[in-house]
Amino acid sequence: MFFKNCPRHDKRDINKIDKMISMRVKDVHGGLKEYSRQHIIRSCTRAGFDDNTAEEIESRVFERAWDEITTRKLHSIVYSEMKNRNEIFALRFRLREAIAELNPNYSEFEKYITKVLRIDGFDAEWSPRPKPRGECIEHEIDVVAEQHGTTYMIECKHHYHHHRFTGLDIPMRQWSRLEDLKRGYEHGINNAVKADEAWVIVNTKLSDHAKRYAECKNIRMTAWKYSNEDYSLDSLVERNKAYPVTILRPPQHVRTELSKKDILTVQDLIGLTDQQIEKIPVKNSVMRNIQRTAEEMVNK
Repeated sequence: MFFKNCPRHDKRDINKIDKMISMRVKDVHGGLKEYSRQHIIRSCTRAGFDDNTAEEIESRVFERAWDEITTRKLHSIVYSEMKNRNEIFALRFRLREAIAELNPNYSEFEKYITKVLRIDGFDAEWSPRPKPRGECIEHEIDVVAEQHGTTYMIECKHHYHHHRFTGLDIPMRQWSRLEDLKRGYEHGINNAVKADEAWVIVNTKLSDHAKRYAECKNIRMTAWKYSNEDYSLDSLVERNKAYPVTILRPPQHVRTELSKKDILTVQDLIGLTDQQIEKIPVKNSVMRNIQRTAEEMVNK
C-alpha cells in the first residue's frame, strides 16, 4: 500500500493537498468554484492583517472548511478567525454586508454615497431640488457631483441581496437621462443643469453586458470589485476609510437613532460633539463605546 511506510506528517500533507485540489465553494446561485487560498489571504490583508497572519488565518479556515461549503458559511468562518485575532480588522471584512444593510426606505445608500464622494474630494449634492429638467422631462437624480470642472449625473442602485449582478438596463437608462439633460441645458430650459458625464454607482458586481455598454458609451461605473480599481466601490470606501456605520454592528435602537440624524459614515460618528451626543436618545456610555470603535477602525 502506498501510505504504508510514509511518516504520519507526510500523509497529512498529502491529504491536505488532495483536499485543496478537490474542495469547491458553492455560491448563492448554486454554482461551484474552486476554493481559492489567495482570495482569502487577500481579504485578510485588505482588512489590515500582515502577510504572515493572513496565511495563518487562511490555514485555519481551510482546516474548518469542506467540499461544497457555501460562500456564506465560508465567510462566516473567515470572519470568526479574523475576530479571534483582531476585532477591528474583522469588522472591516464585513464591508460588503454593511453596505447592503443600509436602509432603502430612507435613501441611505444614496445619502451615504454623497458623503463618501465628499470625503473623496467631490462637491456632491444628494437628490437636488427642483428636479433637473431635460429637453423632454424632469429627472430624479440621486446625486450630482462636480470635480475639476466636470459635473456627473449619478444613479445609485442598491441591492439588499448583494450577490446579484447589476444588468444592462441600469447604464442604458442613465445614458438616456444624460442625453436628455444635455439637450435641456443646450436649449436653455428652466431648471436645466450642466450635465457632462453619466455615472452609475452600485453595491453589486456588473454583468458583462453592463460593462461592455458602459465602456462603449463612456459611462463611469463604480461597482463591487470592479476591474478598474479606481472605480471599484470597495476601493473608493477603503482608501477614504469612509465605512458605513452599519459596519460597527450597532444595536438596532442605536442604528435607528443614528439614521434619524443622517449619521451614516464612521466619520460622521467620530465628528459628533458632546452636545450632539447629548441630543441622541441613547445612553452616553453606549454612544461613547461605538464612537471609540469607529476611531479605532479609521486609525488602525
